[in-house]
Amino acid sequence: MLIKNDTEIRQFVPNAFATCEGEKSLFDKLQPYLNIAERWLSDNVVGKELLTTLASTAEDDERKVVCCQIVAADAFQRAIPSLDLVLTPNGFGIVSNGNVAPASSERVKTLSESLTASRDELIHTLLLLLSKDADWRTSAQGMYFGATLFPNLELVRLAGRTSDVWRNYQTLRQQIISIEDELAERYISQAIYTRLRQHVLEDGVKPEELPLVRLLKQTELELVAGKQLNVPRLISLVQRIREDEQNFPEWKTSPTAELFSRQSFQNEKHSGGYWW
Repeated sequence: MLIKNDTEIRQFVPNAFATCEGEKSLFDKLQPYLNIAERWLSDNVVGKELLTTLASTAEDDERKVVCCQIVAADAFQRAIPSLDLVLTPNGFGIVSNGNVAPASSERVKTLSESLTASRDELIHTLLLLLSKDADWRTSAQGMYFGATLFPNLELVRLAGRTSDVWRNYQTLRQQIISIEDELAERYISQAIYTRLRQHVLEDGVKPEELPLVRLLKQTELELVAGKQLNVPRLISLVQRIREDEQNFPEWKTSPTAELFSRQSFQNEKHSGGYWW
């Protein structure tokens, strides 16, 4: 839907030779991979309905342009292993002639890694654009990224990782989900965490929420790195929430609040004794 012909694909694939007469075009060679890449983008990031809408928008629509760049990079990376091979009656051969020598395996590997890194950087850019769309935020894809306080690929960089960004995000996201669930149950409450995640996703964190979000994200990154839980910091956050009932009213009625409620002892005739 996004890239429809050879002219369009060549906007995103630099240094490709012109197609000779009688030879398959670059678009025809990449079309199966373009279909796979577009479906992958739809399933994992954009959603089918929005992608269909973007396909019919103006060519200079920022979200559409980024989507096209992602699809081209992903398709080209997937196609690399087969682009320099031809099937002959005697098996596979390498495309070569007297003027162009095949690239070394190291250069091909570098190109593949570069395309993956470019795709992942573009995905991060696209997520920032999509977060402004209320319909996308309530889609299955939007809710996937909004399930933590880290709704885009910045999580990978903050966790100190620099390669395989998309793959690392999947792993780190699952770790963060487990950490946030435990912090919510023991300290912050599910209700407040849900509100904070939504506000982070839509870039609408309120001033009174900002210190809480910053310290929670810092705590989560420390736990991902294998550090011990900073309990005094969490207790301080709980106290801040308890004292600010106007801005955090949902905490008082949450199951988590009961863990911090002090039961005062009343000495009555039928009360039992305590041994110390």
